[in-house]
Amino acid sequence: MTTLESPVRDVMLETDRGRFAACRAGSGEPVVLVAGYLGSKEDFAPLLPLLAAAGYAAWAVDHHGQHESPGSDDPSAYTLSAMAQDLLAVIGEVGEGEPAHVVAHCAGAAVAHAAAVALPRAVRSFAPLGSLLTGSEKETAFLTWCADAVAAEGAAGLHTLVDHWVRTDPDRADLMRARLSTTRTGHLIGFARLLCGPRAGVGELAGSGVPLLFVHGADDEFTGSPEDYQRTARRFGRDAVAVEGAGHCVQLDRPQETAAALTGFWRAVSADRRRVPAAEGR
Repeated sequence: MTTLESPVRDVMLETDRGRFAACRAGSGEPVVLVAGYLGSKEDFAPLLPLLAAAGYAAWAVDHHGQHESPGSDDPSAYTLSAMAQDLLAVIGEVGEGEPAHVVAHCAGAAVAHAAAVALPRAVRSFAPLGSLLTGSEKETAFLTWCADAVAAEGAAGLHTLVDHWVRTDPDRADLMRARLSTTRTGHLIGFARLLCGPRAGVGELAGSGVPLLFVHGADDEFTGSPEDYQRTARRFGRDAVAVEGAGHCVQLDRPQETAAALTGFWRAVSADRRRVPAAEGR
């Protein structure tokens, strides 16, 4: 069993963009973990102690209006630019002015992507989990249905969906039902709708110089096939990491393997950063 010098702690981050609920563990280079739509910081609970044990200060954060973070009931408050600025404020707070490694699951990767394009120097590296960064027709249809259901019925419009998930993952029933009741309806509508609109382009990220690693479950049927991930990753001159035995929530299905892929990537990023070109002859 992994042990920590300090346990995972619940904290409330105070930033110039407002207050954000977070779970944190460990010390070292900062890592910020960003949840997806209908998710929360608790989706990274298995990863936090593993990343802490590897020597990182890991912070999992709820978005503005998500689960335990305060937020607006106005859907128009949730724009991609605003949520990216929220993330940059969180990075600035936990990193104390230093850049952070950013890990983002599914829809959260769109926010992290926009943040990396907006301020590349704040993002030491970026690892999308279960995301190709560009929304597919399947994802857009799902998000449109969610936004319309909440607009018509409030959070109750998603009860059938959550009940289905509970049947497939009963151990997380209490969490899934609790965060549906605590997440602001403005967030549920606004976040879904923004994800159906324009996003930062993959080419913009490639030009930013931010190191990138795609990690996905080999059995993920929601966002794309392993071949889709390899094609996208090769646009950056990299391979994607397919985690065997994992579905869409790779960090929950195979936390050890996901942590190993991430920490190996970060060590390589740090090694590249330490390399100094040889001085020219005088």
